[in-house]
Order: sequence, then C-alpha cells, then structure tokens
Amino acid sequence: MIQKTIREISDAWRENKRPYVKQSTLAAYMLILENHILPKFGESNELHENDVQGFVLEKLEGGLSMKSVKDILIVLKMVMKFGVKNEWMNYYEWDIKYPTDVAGKKLEVLSVANHKKILNYIQSHFSFPGLGIYISLSTGLRIGEICALKWSDINVYDGILTVNRTIERIYIIEGERKHTELVINTPKTKNSCREIPINKELLTCLLYTSPSPRD
Repeated sequence: MIQKTIREISDAWRENKRPYVKQSTLAAYMLILENHILPKFGESNELHENDVQGFVLEKLEGGLSMKSVKDILIVLKMVMKFGVKNEWMNYYEWDIKYPTDVAGKKLEVLSVANHKKILNYIQSHFSFPGLGIYISLSTGLRIGEICALKWSDINVYDGILTVNRTIERIYIIEGERKHTELVINTPKTKNSCREIPINKELLTCLLYTSPSPRD
C-alpha cells in the first residue's frame, strides 16, 4: 500500500467528486477542508478515533455548533473512505461521543410588533434592498432565492410569485488561486421550486416598482 496524506487524498477526492455534485456543494466541502480538516489532519495519513474525538471537542469548545461539527466529520469520513478505497490509507471505525451539556444558541425571534414596524418603515421609505427584506418577511423566501428573482417570476394578475432558481456566492479553488464567484443554480430540492401567494401589501409594493405589469 502506498500511503498518502489527508491533503493529497482530499485533492484527489475533490476531482473525483466534481462531476457528481453541484458547484456550490463542492465549494462547501472545500471550505470545510480548508478551514477545519486540513489545518488539523492535512499531513496525517491515519485517522484514529482518539485524534478525531479530540478534534470534535476542540471545535465544540471553540464555539462551533454540534451540527457544524457533524458536517465536518461527514466530509472527513468521505475523504477517509476514498483513501481506503484507493489503498492510500487504513480504515478506522470511530465511535464519536458528544457532550450532553453543549448549550444550543438561543434563537432571537422577531416579534409580531417589530415585524409590522419593519414592513411599515419599508413602505414609507422605499428602496430596492428594502423590497428584498419586505419579500423575505412576507413570503419566507431565502436570501439566495430573493436575489435570483426576476420580474418574470412575479404574476401580478394572479398574485403568485414563482421560485425556480437561487443565487449563491461560492468558494473557488484553482490551484494556488482562491476566490469567490456568484453562481445561479436551481434550488436544492424539488420542493424548493414552488409558487407562493402574494399578499395585498406586497403586491402593492411590487406593482409600484415593476417596470410594467406585463414584464
């Protein structure tokens, strides 16, 4: 067996994965590798349970959520399995334990009163960034879905907004060159392509700003 380091294996794994996943998904994997996995395990050619367990505790103590740490481990395990498949490293089973006292971050929920205040302010102080916020608060659309909207997605006659694309800023690695790009994609799942009723207040804002009701 010719052993390779996690860094070498991850490079090969990335190229193997590229044809089968969205560019945005691959970019998310690369961020996890660059920010978390490679600084810790890049020069290693083995992944023992004790080392991975220590890594998990280190990340949790550093402020990462349990979900984020589990996402990192998913990528780490995919890289390891790829290395084992190509006989570049040995496989090790992990039984990772998570502290039961890790406190989740308390979510701050927008109150109904503040929700209404924001909508009223946008109506009286209109701007296009404000319109994006108004759409978000009125429909529940994600920021990437809002940024990817076109006027043709808005049917003012039937009061329907159609979601069929999203825009993301993704991390690109091209050899030593690293940069970000804006990429338009289809939504993550089939259910994310949907039609959303437009309420009367949002419809008024859209009619006010639309180039033409027919566009």
